[in-house]
Amino acid sequence: MVSNTRTMNLRLLAPLLCYVAGVPLIAQQTAPPPAAAPAVKAPDAVVKRIGDDIRYLASDELEGRGPQTKGLELAAKYMEEVFVEAGLVGGGVDGTYRKPFEIAVDTQVSEKDTKLIFKTKNGVIQLEAGKDFQALAAGGNGKANAEVVFVGYGINAPKLNYDDYEGIDVEGKIVVLIRREPQQDDETSVFDGKRTSQHSFIRTKLEAVKKSKAAAIVMVNDPHSTHEKQDELSRPAGFGSRGAGIPFFHMTKQRFNDLLAQHPVKAGDKELKTVKAISDEIDTELQPLSQPLDITADVGCKFEEVKAGVSNVIGILEAEGPMAEETIIVGAHYDHLGMGPFGSRRPDERAVHNGADDNATGTAAVMELARRLSATRLKRRIVFIGFTAEERGILGSNHYLENPAIPLDQTVAMINFDMIGMYGKQGITLGGANTAKEFPDLLARATDGNDFNVKQSQSVGGSDHAGFYNKDIPIMFFHTGLTDLYHTPDDDFETIDVEGAATTIDLAERVIREIAELPERPSFTKVSQRRRRGMVYLGVTLDFENAGNGVGIQEVAPNSPASKAGVQPGDVILKIGDSDVASVQDLPGILRQRKPGDEVDVLVKRADKDVTVTVKLTGPPRNR
Repeated sequence: MVSNTRTMNLRLLAPLLCYVAGVPLIAQQTAPPPAAAPAVKAPDAVVKRIGDDIRYLASDELEGRGPQTKGLELAAKYMEEVFVEAGLVGGGVDGTYRKPFEIAVDTQVSEKDTKLIFKTKNGVIQLEAGKDFQALAAGGNGKANAEVVFVGYGINAPKLNYDDYEGIDVEGKIVVLIRREPQQDDETSVFDGKRTSQHSFIRTKLEAVKKSKAAAIVMVNDPHSTHEKQDELSRPAGFGSRGAGIPFFHMTKQRFNDLLAQHPVKAGDKELKTVKAISDEIDTELQPLSQPLDITADVGCKFEEVKAGVSNVIGILEAEGPMAEETIIVGAHYDHLGMGPFGSRRPDERAVHNGADDNATGTAAVMELARRLSATRLKRRIVFIGFTAEERGILGSNHYLENPAIPLDQTVAMINFDMIGMYGKQGITLGGANTAKEFPDLLARATDGNDFNVKQSQSVGGSDHAGFYNKDIPIMFFHTGLTDLYHTPDDDFETIDVEGAATTIDLAERVIREIAELPERPSFTKVSQRRRRGMVYLGVTLDFENAGNGVGIQEVAPNSPASKAGVQPGDVILKIGDSDVASVQDLPGILRQRKPGDEVDVLVKRADKDVTVTVKLTGPPRNR
């Protein structure tokens, strides 16, 4: 399932983004009445076959099925072979089973365009990229040649009586600031005691620098969280990859100490020649020490996206009869996190993330259902899809929605499987069971006489089915819950309840056959959501593939605050109020500061023009 813990875990973003996008992700669960008999146990040979599929997909040989790994292609080939053996027709390009496309997987620095050169009273100091400093994609492309000004921790917090920018002009200059915040080890600190406050956040520092109209930023490691032997630099995309429109560099404190030896920071009569000395002084007095350093710098950086080719795997089971053109999608994502660190909950641990539960189990379900359902002709067509790049932001399913094998107006339902390997611990959580008027009765028939452990979620949930729901297509989402293994190297085959996965697949087969036999196409129904106090609703679906500064808008919900303000699909949000929006990760912190009823100016880029609209925010609608 989607996550990006290197910046901010998208699963942690979900409670907010669900209201931004209009797709709720938090389940309110109600259990149906228990059935009379135990669920029928799958034959041992079937359980073994499903287990073999999961074991292979989650083996070290497949390298975690991440982008740019051989394992991702091996997984695609494996799925393709199953589709061929099942007699499915290729739903990809030119009758093949593949629908290829490209995704951005990383951001790299252009070496010839990146430099950090200081001109001191004793000469020129040219720093080495990757060793002494790192250009950060969170800032963006740009150049500057200007005076250097030290601005302490780069904090603008007048409510706390602390402002590193007060009384000093940094417009058009290059600012040097220390990472994190003062008094980190002081329980009584105004900056939330020992807890990390928002003033430590890179986004907050970037906003303060941009308000000051500085030309570039050099951030230095602080002395508390990085020991001398660990004076490490971030990766280029370590703080996000959507540029804020200002060159941004991360420099080791050792190299800054070298500069301070020639041009110390002054505190009264004292000359502070190390980052630690400066930090200790600010900790003691809690007074800014911002001042020019009598240094100039020549800086520049340019970033390039690293692209990777990926493919959805698509097989079609044709139907016969008057409803043969109506289509049911049966899908699951087959990709995972590779070796990390992207998306990993243990990003510092370089290890294969096998993704047995997430989502070798769901992939096995799609393959097993292809084997079973292809044995007979159904009344409705089934399109089986192995989605790729779900972990990068449901990119595979979004690509399919833009390039469907069968027109979406012929698609009557979408069944998705994401993490179905923990049945014995948590049973099945079935999302979307109320997204079609016919589904509750249909589900009752599918479970009749068998005690499937099913909890029906009153929300849709977030995975590859979400885009289909946004297109008014009924969905069902099979999921058996999160565990502590989620997005860690410990999500291995040995932890999977294979018999439980087989039970989940058995129920799914019954559900799909019931949908295929319905006399009329399912009637789509928007799910009812409980309002959440204090949360605001914008009413847009975000484009996770938007390149460059800002956050792209894929869709605008009718009658939403965004729609009423004139926001349009294709717009790119650049700013909300006084806060710059560089990436999806910026939105939670910005919108948490707002409440229903607030009116806020939103700056968007529309074609080649900047347009400002005023949005009156509301709480989440009662019925979506």
